[in-house]
Amino acid sequence: MNTIDRGPSSADRGALGGAVRPSRPTISRIAPVKRRGGYLAFGVAAFLVITAVVIVAVLRVGDRVQDEVAAGMDCSGKLAEAAAEVRTDRRWTAADLPGIGDYLEIHWQLRAAGDPCSRAPGPTDWRYQGFLRLRPDDARALRTGYAWVPLSASPGAGDGDTPSDVWPALSAHAPAAARWLHSSQYAAFFEQGPRWGDLYLADGDDVAFFVLYDH
Repeated sequence: MNTIDRGPSSADRGALGGAVRPSRPTISRIAPVKRRGGYLAFGVAAFLVITAVVIVAVLRVGDRVQDEVAAGMDCSGKLAEAAAEVRTDRRWTAADLPGIGDYLEIHWQLRAAGDPCSRAPGPTDWRYQGFLRLRPDDARALRTGYAWVPLSASPGAGDGDTPSDVWPALSAHAPAAARWLHSSQYAAFFEQGPRWGDLYLADGDDVAFFVLYDH
């Protein structure tokens, strides 16, 4: 078989910064394998290489399956740890809960509504609960900006978690013997969009209880 070296291309000549005298094509000859034994040896070698590649691929698939199983077991443990943690980072803002402002303090938790460790396709829904210590001006603006009624008398309450459904680890941050107020007018903010939520105000205090649901 013949291979032809045609010299540098026009693009190469430009990259070199000037004209390059073209060289005459050179032809090199590759001698064909003349003996049947050479073809046989080549075939055996190719078969061995392909076999080795297949074996390595099968071993790697097995390793990956074991890794996924181990990751699944670890996922359950990490999920339990995440659900038990009471968080204080300022994850939630007025974009999530209108009117909460630059609050003074927060304690919140999350829980998975489904099983994020499952191999079934699809996203996992998440639930959130928390208590906010609002600044007095923000708490006052919320009270006067919406119509609030006692929780037991609010027709819009009960669609999700209420303060009576607070998760055990969060209950230590609830005001003692609080009378909770609810506003269907405020809850109407969450009728549209990917996240549903609600807010409850402690009567006579600047503490709010919130719930959020990603779906």
